[in-house]
Amino acid sequence: MAEESLGTSYPLSYPLSYPLSYTFVPSPKISSGGSFVELIIQQLLSGLLQALVLFLMSAGLMLIFGVSGVLNLAHGAFYMLGAYVLYTVTQYSTTPFWFAVVVSVLIVGCIGTVVEVLALRRVYTGGLLYEALVTFATAIIIEELVRISWGSQQVTVPRPAFLGGELNLWGVILPSYQLVILLAGVLVGLGLWWILYHTRWGVFIRAASMDREMLAVLGVNVTRVFTSVFTIGVMLAGVAGALAAPTLSLSPNMGSQIIMDAFAVVILGGVGSLKGSLISAVLIGEIHSVTLLFWPGIGMPLVFLLMVAILLIRPQGILSERQA
Repeated sequence: MAEESLGTSYPLSYPLSYPLSYTFVPSPKISSGGSFVELIIQQLLSGLLQALVLFLMSAGLMLIFGVSGVLNLAHGAFYMLGAYVLYTVTQYSTTPFWFAVVVSVLIVGCIGTVVEVLALRRVYTGGLLYEALVTFATAIIIEELVRISWGSQQVTVPRPAFLGGELNLWGVILPSYQLVILLAGVLVGLGLWWILYHTRWGVFIRAASMDREMLAVLGVNVTRVFTSVFTIGVMLAGVAGALAAPTLSLSPNMGSQIIMDAFAVVILGGVGSLKGSLISAVLIGEIHSVTLLFWPGIGMPLVFLLMVAILLIRPQGILSERQA
């Protein structure tokens, strides 16, 4: 892939193993007299944006697995669906951008609810293998439906006009949209934390992850809890896809490209720990972003080496809330 020159002498090559449909494409511009340090700052910002998407993805993945025990292999497909639905809403309507994001997330949530009610609910008693097969089949179906509906060619979502500007911070020019989605992602993460730890429904969710049988004995409809958790989980994937869409080139295989990193985030952070997921998401996002400058293509091997090293020292993950 052709190199894009940054400033005067600092090229940035995108590795073949991470095409544009996954790796964030910053708009790196260094003002005259810009330095290598400023380029590093730009890449660190790009890494934070990747970390944001990975955190939202892993939070939904962890929530679903922690409560219902479902290894949702279709999580990347729902991420892709959020991006493509936003593309359709913005292309064929005059809906304001942020309202289009909300509509896209709600549509993804509705599709996730249908999948849980019609398919997953029937195999909960069959164990992890049946659940994995159902979610894997769901991922394939969604990906093929996307190919049929939107084609295999890459498409892009234009950034909203009111966020098309740039902000100059100490000589480093940062796209306004990237800063805004960073803030939006933080707000979504805080909202999830508030729901889980400061609402009655959050108590039910955390209780279901510890002892669903006792929760059922207390009169709580565990089936409804499972459905709501799966819906919230896939909506988080939809939020990640919709927010990232204007910074990506969308393709039908974009979900399968990010799901590996999302699983790595959950494993590194520790099952059940939002803080652990946030820490591991930042680590992985920055590894992918910074290694683009020095050794393109080494990012994923470094992620797996880091995962092995941490699991050897701390098998339960960085901040697991469960015992190993």
